Amino acid sequence: MTGLGPPTTKLDTATFANSLVQLARRDPGLPVPNPTVSSWQAEPHRLANHQSPNLPSKVSIAIIGSGMTGISTAYHLLQDSPDLSVTVLEARSLTSGATGRNGGHCKEVPYVDYAELKTLFGKEGAGKIARFRLAQLDALFDTAAKLDREVMEESMLRRVEGVDLYFDRNIFQEMETKRGSWLEDFPEERDRWLVWEGEDLEERFGAVNAVGCMTGSAGALSPYRFVCGVTSTLLDHDKYPNFTLETNTAVESITVSGSSDRPYELSTARGRIVAKHVIHCTNGYAGHLLPGLRDKLFPLRGQMTLQSPPPSFPRVGDKKSWILHYAPGFDYITQSPLPSGEIYLGGGLLQALLTTHIEEDDIDIGNVRDDQQSEEPLKFIERAIEERFKDGKGATVINKWTGIMGFTVDAVPLVGKVPKSISGRDPGTEQSGSEWVAAGFCGHGMAYCWLTGKAMANMVLEGEENVGDWFPREQLACSEERLGRANLEDAVASFMQTVA
Repeated sequence: MTGLGPPTTKLDTATFANSLVQLARRDPGLPVPNPTVSSWQAEPHRLANHQSPNLPSKVSIAIIGSGMTGISTAYHLLQDSPDLSVTVLEARSLTSGATGRNGGHCKEVPYVDYAELKTLFGKEGAGKIARFRLAQLDALFDTAAKLDREVMEESMLRRVEGVDLYFDRNIFQEMETKRGSWLEDFPEERDRWLVWEGEDLEERFGAVNAVGCMTGSAGALSPYRFVCGVTSTLLDHDKYPNFTLETNTAVESITVSGSSDRPYELSTARGRIVAKHVIHCTNGYAGHLLPGLRDKLFPLRGQMTLQSPPPSFPRVGDKKSWILHYAPGFDYITQSPLPSGEIYLGGGLLQALLTTHIEEDDIDIGNVRDDQQSEEPLKFIERAIEERFKDGKGATVINKWTGIMGFTVDAVPLVGKVPKSISGRDPGTEQSGSEWVAAGFCGHGMAYCWLTGKAMANMVLEGEENVGDWFPREQLACSEERLGRANLEDAVASFMQTVA
């Protein structure tokens, strides 16, 4: 193992950056079998390990991954074509990946990366992405209203005030500038995104040593319970006779079968299945079955905790969620809306990576070991409540777990048809079938995934060019042109300059 810490010289910086490139470039493989236990999953859903008595031998559409994107894709496919044969294949238990292990946010702060998106895609393209992300929360509520009432209740889906607290003056001023630039293009949003300073920081938000705050609309929920509830709807109703869920059924390889109507053959330990379309909803693991993405998309391990608040800490989980911004990095917090008020707190990544000396094997970039804790980030987030809130003294960790996110080199998800150069597989004509991908949500999945699934369903059934203008298809496309521009070394170099 190579000891790595925050770079102090030009040589150290080059060595550190090269290590990050090599870690990001590795084959992520399949999910490890025994991950840490997420508190969202502490009481497994009754469908957690559901599978058919026999694996279907052939389907129209095989979806790999049972997180929010995969289940949303299945749901929207079946709303359009209830008799369609659709199988969701999951390596572990239902929704056992990032969706079932995250912080419980559905939060979009549009000005954070708007300037960068505008540089990449122009004003129109950046605006389409921002509007798309802002639409996710309403879409979740719209879907929940169509399902059994228990889905809303069990998932605790709610609207909250998103509170972004800043503990570094330069970072706060930079974000004020970004907010101003965003509002120049979207003046109708001015009353939704507010700035707070001075006495308000302690009196209104209970913050200690914060230099500023920005607030806006946000949502919170148990994504695990929401997705499991949707899956129950698909499995429990006769309306969808050809839908199956196959958990504990990892797809080990994909080959071209030679069949003209179902050209893809997926191999699993339970047998083989042929399909017309294969949809990769595996996020950080996508590079395993799509080797051409290993230079463009990489896994990153995040650390989460469940903490018990002290008696004096306000129980406002039905009203607020938080992001704590530092230099470097940030932590993210939701609170249970129940009277107990448990705190879901994750983060610590950049603080650990750039302020401590850690071994290469423990770096979270390129790391898929969610059966292990991220020990260095834990040191930061275990004390965040006590250090950042006036009523936080006495918060204690109840549980801690990790999860694997997927990040792209250009910080924008990959959604669309997979080029043959990326998969290495050629089914023949497009009429035979295609592979598709929806991955690389860059830790921002709940502000992308549900409507991405809807867009994916539309594209598979109607063709990419026929998806509605509400979806930023050109900006998120998994095109050879876009992938050709994405350079991992340049991205890491830019990252090093940003955090220096």
